[in-house]
Amino acid sequence: MSPVTLLYKVFHKNFEMPLPKKGVKHSLYTSLGLIAVFCIMLPCCIITGYLSYVMSLAMMVEGGSAGGIISELHIIAAFSMVLGMPVIFNVLFFSSDREHLSTLPIKSWQLLAARFRHTFVAESVMEFLLLFSIFCGFFVAAFENGGAAQALHPVSLIAALIGTATTPLLPLVYCAVLSLILMAVLKKVRSAKTFYLSSTVLLIFFIALFVYAFKDMGGITMENYVSSMADESNFFLRICNVIFFTTPLLCRAVSDHSLLMLLLYCAGNIAALALMLFLGRLLYREGLYTAAALGGSKKSSSRELLNRKLKQSPAPLSCFCKECRILLRTRAYASNCVFINFLWPVGLLVFFRITEENETIQSFLNYCREGNERARLILFMVMILISFIAPAMNSLAATAFTREGSHVDMVNYIPLSHRTQLLVKGAVSVLLTAPFLILSVIVLALCTGLTLLDAILYCFLSLAALILVTILGLGLDSASPHTLWSDEYSALRGNLNSFFNMAAMLVTGLLFGGLAFLLYEIAGLPLSLVRLIILILLPLLDLLAWLKGRKLIAANMEKLF
Repeated sequence: MSPVTLLYKVFHKNFEMPLPKKGVKHSLYTSLGLIAVFCIMLPCCIITGYLSYVMSLAMMVEGGSAGGIISELHIIAAFSMVLGMPVIFNVLFFSSDREHLSTLPIKSWQLLAARFRHTFVAESVMEFLLLFSIFCGFFVAAFENGGAAQALHPVSLIAALIGTATTPLLPLVYCAVLSLILMAVLKKVRSAKTFYLSSTVLLIFFIALFVYAFKDMGGITMENYVSSMADESNFFLRICNVIFFTTPLLCRAVSDHSLLMLLLYCAGNIAALALMLFLGRLLYREGLYTAAALGGSKKSSSRELLNRKLKQSPAPLSCFCKECRILLRTRAYASNCVFINFLWPVGLLVFFRITEENETIQSFLNYCREGNERARLILFMVMILISFIAPAMNSLAATAFTREGSHVDMVNYIPLSHRTQLLVKGAVSVLLTAPFLILSVIVLALCTGLTLLDAILYCFLSLAALILVTILGLGLDSASPHTLWSDEYSALRGNLNSFFNMAAMLVTGLLFGGLAFLLYEIAGLPLSLVRLIILILLPLLDLLAWLKGRKLIAANMEKLF
C-alpha cells in the first residue's frame, strides 16, 4: 500500500466522529440521522434538482442546452474555492500533527497528496449530492425536451457521473496551489492572519463579479440571469469559464454527448493535480518550516505582561472569557460559529432588496403592512422556523465539548461544578447568538411593517427557541463529543452533533409552525391568541428541557475521560 493511501486512511480515521454503538444513545443518534437525511439533505437535493430542471428547460427553449448547468456548476465551484481556501491552508500548514508527520520518512508531495485527498473527500460530501441533483434535473429537462435518446445517451451519463465526483476538484486544487505560493512568497510575514485573509478576498471578488454582471440589466432577477446566459453576455459566467476552465468542457460532454470533451475535461483535472503535486515537491516542505516559525514567533509584549498587575477574576467569569477568546481568536471557530450569524440579518436585507420588483413578494409584504391576519400568520410561521434553524446553524452549543479536543477530560478537574460549566457554555452560545437574532427581527420589522409589540414578541420567540437549541446542542455534544481532531476545521467538519441538532430543530420548528397553522385555520382562533399559545408553550418546553437536560449533561460530563 502506498504512503499516500496509508496517510489518507489515518486522516480519514481521525475525521470520523465516534457514535454510540448500542443502547438509548444509539437509538437517539440513529433517529436523528434519519431526520437529518429526510428533513435536510433530501429536501435540499430536491430543491436543487428542481431549480436545475427549470433553468435547463428554459435554456433549451432558448437554444443553449448547457447554459443552465454551467451557471450552477460555476456557482458551486466558486463557493468551493471561497470556503475551501481557509480549510486547505489550515490543513496543509497548521494541523496539530504537523511536527509529527514532518519527521516521517515520506516525501513532501506524498504528505500533500494525502492531506489534499482527505480534505477533498471530507469537504465535498454535500456538494456531491447537490451535483448529482443538478445533473438529474438536467436529464429530466432533456428528456422532456428531446426524448429518451437525447437524455439517456451513454456518454452524457458517464460524463455526469464523473462530473459529480470531480467538479469540486479544480477549486480545491486552486486553493492548495495558492496556499503553497502564498507561503513561499510571504514567508517573511510573521502573522498567519495575512494568509487567512485570502478567503475573504476571494469571497469579495466573486460577489463583486456576480453583481457587476447585472449592472446593465436593471437588477438581479432570474429572468435577467437566464436571458444573459442564453445570449452568452453574462460577465460572471464568461470570467468563470476562464477560471474554472474544465466546467464548460464537462457541460459540453453532457449536453452534446461529446467523448472528446469528456477526455479533455479529465485531462484538465489531471494536469491541475500534476501542477499541484509538482509545486508541492518544490515548496511544501519549506512552507511547513515557515508555518512552524509562524507558530513559534507570535508577537507578545512579554515585558508588558510581566509588569501588568494581575487581577483575580471570579472563576465562572474567567471560564466565560476563555471560551469567548477561543471562539473569536480561532479563525475556524470565528467564521463558522460566530460570524456566520451575520448571514441572517444580511440575508434578509439582500432578500428584500432583490425582490423589490417581484410582484408576488411585494403583494405579500403589502398585506403584512395592512394587517392581513393570514399574511401575518405566514410571517409568524416563517419566523418560528428561522428562530430554530438560525442558532442551530452556528453550532456554538453542539461543539461546546468538541472544541476542548483531547483535553475534554479537564471538565472534571477544574475548580468549577459541572452545573456552573454548563451554564457558562450555555451563556456563551446564547450571548454570541442573541444579538444577531434580535437584529434579524429588527430588519424584518422594518421591511414588513411589524408593530413594536410584534417585534418584541418575535424577539421573545427567537430567544426562547435559542435556549432550546442550546440545551439540546449541549446534550448531544456532551453525550458523544468529537475530540480526536488535528485542526479546528476538522473539529467542526467531523462533528455530526451540529447536523443532528439542526435536524431536530428543523422538525421542532415545523411542528410549532404546523401547530400555529392548525390553531388558526382549523380551531379558528384569532392570530393574537395563536401567538400567545406558542409563546407560552416554548418557555415551558425550555423549562422542561433544562430540568431534565442539566442532569443528563452533568452525568455525561462525568464520563468524559
